[in-house]
Parts: sequence; structure tokens; C-alpha cells
Amino acid sequence: MLKQKTAKPVSVFILLVLLAFVLFRILHGGAPRKPNPIPPGDYSYTVAYAEHRIRQTMERHHLPSMAVALIDDQNVIWQEAFGLANVEEGLPATTNTIYKLLSVAKVFTALETMRRVEEGRIDLDAPVADYLPGFTIQSRFRESEPITVRSILAHRSGLPLNPCWRVELEPGSRSVPEELVASLADGYQAFPIGDRYKYSNMGLVMLGTIIQQIRGKPFASHMKESLLASAGMECSAFVTADLPRGKGFASGYEYWKGDYYPRGQGDIATLPSGNLYSTVADMADFVRFILRDGEGVIEAETLKAMFEDQFTNRRDPQPMGLGWKLSPVFGGEKLVWHDGGPTEGIGALVALLPERKLGVVLFANEVSFDGSIAVPLALEILEPMLETKDGVVPPESNARKAVDVDRAQLEAYAGRYVAWGKIMEVSQKGGRLKGEIQGMGFDLVPTGQSRFKVDHWLMKLGLDHFFNLPVDLRKLEIEFSTEEEMMTINIANISHEACPRYPVVTEIPDLWKRVAGKYDLSYRFPSDAVGSEVVGRSEIQIEDGVLSMGGFVGPLKPISETEMVILSGPFAGETMVYEPETACIYHQSIVFKPTKPDPATGSP
Repeated sequence: MLKQKTAKPVSVFILLVLLAFVLFRILHGGAPRKPNPIPPGDYSYTVAYAEHRIRQTMERHHLPSMAVALIDDQNVIWQEAFGLANVEEGLPATTNTIYKLLSVAKVFTALETMRRVEEGRIDLDAPVADYLPGFTIQSRFRESEPITVRSILAHRSGLPLNPCWRVELEPGSRSVPEELVASLADGYQAFPIGDRYKYSNMGLVMLGTIIQQIRGKPFASHMKESLLASAGMECSAFVTADLPRGKGFASGYEYWKGDYYPRGQGDIATLPSGNLYSTVADMADFVRFILRDGEGVIEAETLKAMFEDQFTNRRDPQPMGLGWKLSPVFGGEKLVWHDGGPTEGIGALVALLPERKLGVVLFANEVSFDGSIAVPLALEILEPMLETKDGVVPPESNARKAVDVDRAQLEAYAGRYVAWGKIMEVSQKGGRLKGEIQGMGFDLVPTGQSRFKVDHWLMKLGLDHFFNLPVDLRKLEIEFSTEEEMMTINIANISHEACPRYPVVTEIPDLWKRVAGKYDLSYRFPSDAVGSEVVGRSEIQIEDGVLSMGGFVGPLKPISETEMVILSGPFAGETMVYEPETACIYHQSIVFKPTKPDPATGSP
């Protein structure tokens, strides 16, 4: 008797391909057809494409609202808002909806600092202590030069990210910024001056304090009456009390499993670094103000200097101007930009091609809208704008060809590195370098003796765009330095992550055993007072020879019997201090207190 053939189940691979095809049609269907070439001066395609991509971005990242403005010199080509500023109330977003722009505030504080430089009241290369005589900070870098205004503006001061005390904002008070600066006496310098890029909120707070002292009035009041007014930003302010009444506010959200959860918002004490409120219409006016060279408020040469790279070198390749972030784009253009958020559920971006006098402003009210989404989207929009205005079509990027690297050299690059607060394993197998982070493996293909591109099976199948990976693998370049014991990840020339090698540990030190465990988090107030309220929880673990804290902190490297250094992420280089008498750990304005055992179970 003949046996009947049974149908084989459809393979998972075929299902993935079919799913990718369907997703591709969904995500890319309806895209406007690009004319070839784009008619000079006709922005109709650019606007249609921008709207298409904004709606796609809102859907993919679950953004309740977005607001956008496209600027060509003194002309606002298009500004529009989409979605809901407030989900609970069903409040539509408009171009006059007020969003909290968070760190975009730094650009304005930098501009006001440079105005004081023009007046001769501030010297860029003078020690900041000349203007803040009470300033002091602990440092393990004995040969480091004094912290200067220039190093702060370029985020090369080594100052920690945040203040070291919890200080509540008091409306109209001039003492709050001074208290924040005083809190640094309990903090540690993360890196020597100019050693490497280290983003710092506290640096801009210090500059805001200097501005306040020079002008003799509260920082927020001065900025409202001076720079914001000069730029025509009537609906913008550094505190909510200075905002016009009757304007709608965008609430911040976090999307999770089909629901939007509101994120707390309100004025924060670090006004100069992260408390700007504005509308997309006002920010379009700000871009126009910059593109007409400051209109007598600040000199054109000063603005040009702010757009110049300050400290970049091969071992520290992150470009940074004076208060502005910089990126080389489109085969020779310079992108000048700054993002804000999304910690309170709002993300914002202002991006310029100053030499072409083009600009884009983007807002959204959900925690996923950070620079990794906003900057590539802005570039997608700026590309047809550039072609429309000047007929410039960016060159296609050349494929990076693989080269041969000696196996011994590849072996020298192998090891554990700390990237984005996680451990990345790099290994050499059969003359090929491989990487793995959080269970995701990939090949590292050499394009130079120390430079590598990333290759992954999803890329080979053309499916990487459909799996919502945290970064675009095609735009990554990784460079190793055996001399520095460092791996640097270059993300499309937009940002660079410095990834130090994690030390090999053969025997777990006593300090590791003492600090491992669960902690309740409380605030540290002036005079080392510790709050009683528990504001969060965390845990330090020892796993596979790595001492690590959860959340944004990641792997730790003890450097003494009481000090541990954070190796990666936003707190990179910062010192956590262990207090043996209480078993507490201090970091910035947070005190980690050992969790007390549950009386019922006996476990933390």
C-alpha cells in the first residue's frame, strides 16, 4: 500500500518573510511619489512626505501627538500638529499647544552665556570658579585643569549629570541655583577636563547661576524678558507661572500594552538645563531668529563660533559646539541640533542646516520619542528640503568593503565591554569577530584594521527594519582601541558611545559581596539629610563576574574599599560612595538604603 504524503508545516522562516512583506506594505503604502528631480522651490512633495512620515512615526511608536515646523530662512514652509495633546480630555494638539522641551533649554542658556561673553563679562577659557567662588567638587584626577565655561558648553568638563542634593524649586528664588551648585561639594568629577564627552545638566545650571548673578534678577525672569522676547517667543518661558493663560498644554505619556499612562510634569529646580516650555510656532520663530544671524541680539560671528566643533579627537569623536550638538550629514553638510526629553513623556528636537538656512522642529508627547527617533526623522525631512532649495542630492553612502585582519589582532579586541549600561561580549571564532548583547548575536565585519561594521541575519534577509531594534544596525560602526582598552560605537555620526573594557575578575572582592543586595531609594537633601520617603527601588547583583546595578546605572567598577565608578550610560564616569557604617550608597541626590527584611518572610 502506498503511503500518502503528509503536508509539511509552513516554516517559521516563510512566515517571517510573509509577515515582513505585509508590514512593508502597511508601513510604506501610501507614500507620496517623489518627482525626479524635485522642482526648485516647490515644497509640496516635502510637505506631503513629512506628513506621511510623521503619521507613520506616530503609529509605530504610539505617539499621542506630534507637532512639526519646516523652515526655509525666514519662511515657515509648513507647521502642523497631529493627534491629542491630552488623551484623557481628548484635547487636540495645535501649533500653539505648549510642550515642555526639557534639555532644549540648554541652547538658550548657551546663547545667553555667549551674549555675556560678547559683553566681556564672561571669559570662555577662565575657570568657572572665578565666577562662582564657592564652587568645589571632589576629584581623583589631580592633574586635571580647572573647569572652564568652554568645557561646560562643550560637555567636556567632567561634571556629573545631575546635582547632588534634592532642592525644591521656589518661585522667584535666586538661592535655588546657588544651592544646586553648592551640592557639587558632595559630588565627584567624572573625567578630567577635555578627556571625553560627558553630558551634564549641572554644567548648564552653573552657567545659569552666573547669568543670574550678572543680571541681578532670577534666571527665568531675565530669560523671559531678554532672549525669549528678542526672538519673538511670546508663548515660551522657563517657569509655568510666566506662560500665557488660555493655552493648551501637552501632557506626557508612556504607552504600555494598549494604554497611555500619564507622566508627572512640573517645574524642576534645574531651570537653565531643562525647564523650557514652548510651542512649535514659537520654536519656528526661534529658528528664523537664528537663521537671520541673531538680528542684533547676538553677533553673527558668535553664532558661527557656537557651531564650531570644540574638543573632538579620534579617541573622543563626539562632535560638540558651544551649547549645540553637531553631526556631519549628507556628504559634507553640518547638522546643528539639540534634543530634549523624553524623561517626562515629552520629546523635542530643533535641527538646522545653518549654511543652507534650513530648519526642522519636532515635538511628541511619549517617552519613546528621543534623539534616536527624532534626529533620523529630521534628516529624512531635511533631505528633500535641501534638494528643493538648492538642488543638492546627498550622495549615496558607499558600501564599506570588508578587509582582512590578522587573527591575533582580532583576538586582542575580544573581551567584555560596557555598552549602554549592558555587557557586550566580543569573541573571536575561526578568524571572525562576533558580538553579543542581551542575547542578540551579530558578526563584526572588519572595514579597517580597527573598524568594523555590524552584520546580522535580519539584515541579510532585509528584515531588520521590521523588528523595532533599538538602533539601525546598518548605521553602526565600531572601532576598537587596545591602547585605551576601549570600544567606540558610532551611530550614523549622530552619537558615539564610549564602551570601556570590563575587568576580568577571578575572585569576587569583599566589597562586591557587601554591596550586593536590594535597596530602597531616598533623596539626599542639603547638609547630608536623608529623606524618609522611598522614591524607588534598585538592586546590585553579581552575575558572571560582573557587579551591576539595574536601571540606567549598569555595570560598576570598584576603585577603592568605598568607591565604585559607573562605566556606561548617562552616568558614565560618576562615583558611587559606599558608607560602611550604614551600608548606604550615595550617588548624586539619591541615597541607596539596604531594604529591610519583610517581618513575615524574612526576605528583602
